[in-house]
Amino acid sequence: MISKSDIKYIQSLAHKKFRDEERLFIVEGIKMVEELISSASDNIDRVFATKNWVQRQLPNPVVNELTIVLEERELAKISQHKTPNEVLALVKFPRLQNEYKTDNALTLVLDQIQDPGNLGTIIRTCDWFGINQIVCSLDTVDIYNPKVIQSAMGSILHVEVIYTSLPAFLSTVQHIPIYAAVLNGKSIHDIELKKPSLVLIGNESNGISKEVLAFANKKITIPKLGQAESLNAAIASGIILSTFLK
Repeated sequence: MISKSDIKYIQSLAHKKFRDEERLFIVEGIKMVEELISSASDNIDRVFATKNWVQRQLPNPVVNELTIVLEERELAKISQHKTPNEVLALVKFPRLQNEYKTDNALTLVLDQIQDPGNLGTIIRTCDWFGINQIVCSLDTVDIYNPKVIQSAMGSILHVEVIYTSLPAFLSTVQHIPIYAAVLNGKSIHDIELKKPSLVLIGNESNGISKEVLAFANKKITIPKLGQAESLNAAIASGIILSTFLK
């Protein structure tokens, strides 16, 4: 049984203000929650799940200790999905250094990325390629937005995401090559990547802002063979990472 106050509390975590205050975010879905339990159980605050899910997990002591069993109709009240999963977890914000690591071979720098699906996919792609840090502008979508969490899958706890003023940050790393992904740059196939380096990825509609672009010392582009006007920010990031890190 779940109380009305708990329902209201969990529902409030859909909003950034309350997530930041409580230092908690929501993870839903069997695969994601089970990955958390196996690799990052210390980050879990509570788990809400159906009886069937719990029975499949036992005798896992983490599940025993943290899980509150709910009826499906109760789980539906706290789910942020139209079709609720069998399990939902409240997860503590990771303890991060929140400082750029100068020994990174490659770091993505995201300027005003607004689409949560794009950010989540970029985080997951970075995790695939072994990129452990992303730097974001202050107006980039919140990493703990439920749609970002869903798109990033378990990678949300593997990749550190720093939010900062990009002009202030970039002014401190002038000794590092800064590549800007634009439509009129040099082909990524003709660039020899220097390490460490930064790669700027811009807003889905407007690209990299002029203020941020001014810090780039190399402009790069993914060669266009067809008629599309532009590439999705997440897809562009994946192509660039694959090319640069091959």
